[in-house]
Amino acid sequence: MSAAAISPPSTTAVHAQVTAALADAPLVGVVRTHDGAEGERQARLFIAGGIRLVEITFTVPDATGLVARLLAEREAEGEENAGYVIGMGTVTNAERARRAVAAGAEFIVSPNVSRAVAEVAREAGRFLVVGALTPTEIVAAHEAGADLVKVFPLPPVGGPDYLRAVRGPLGDVPMLGSGGYGPEEIAAYRDAGASAFGIGAPLLAGSEAESLRRIAGAVALARGHGPDGSGEGSD
Repeated sequence: MSAAAISPPSTTAVHAQVTAALADAPLVGVVRTHDGAEGERQARLFIAGGIRLVEITFTVPDATGLVARLLAEREAEGEENAGYVIGMGTVTNAERARRAVAAGAEFIVSPNVSRAVAEVAREAGRFLVVGALTPTEIVAAHEAGADLVKVFPLPPVGGPDYLRAVRGPLGDVPMLGSGGYGPEEIAAYRDAGASAFGIGAPLLAGSEAESLRRIAGAVALARGHGPDGSGEGSD
């Protein structure tokens, strides 16, 4: 099936599908590379490892084409309402947001607070993740209609301690922790108040087998289990 043959789902169904995927395993696998073939390899590893939300950033060459291909394959396999969902990241302006929607992206992630991006996402019924760092930006992202606020970049400004500090007065805002930490820190970010986790390159290792093991362990940690899938996660 070609990418052009994707059947457009209802906006309500798209939003519900992303919400369900987050509830099941709140880990977003972020594909950020300047090599198209490597981007596709990473996306397929994330899917094979059990990640339910895969974010293809606009840094990937032909990012919209990759999104369309992955969604067409999923539809051909009859997995429209199960398995993974595909979104697009580094959506910095309305033009990129429109391109993401046209490609079929089911969620949109911006690194910045853009009301223009939010408007496109809302009109298209897409799940919206808006990037913010300061309390002022976090509130602005929430008021713009973000379903989830990506607090970014966390590690350089204090990591879990910073997230815990902003969660104090802003506990009603659902937050995704992002910005370059590894899966071994998921438990610390959960304890600090993150409801979802965005991780990319740290999920990958030197071999495919080790990458898949690392990805599966991260999915288990995101679900609140140990990396082996049993018991509760720990720092």
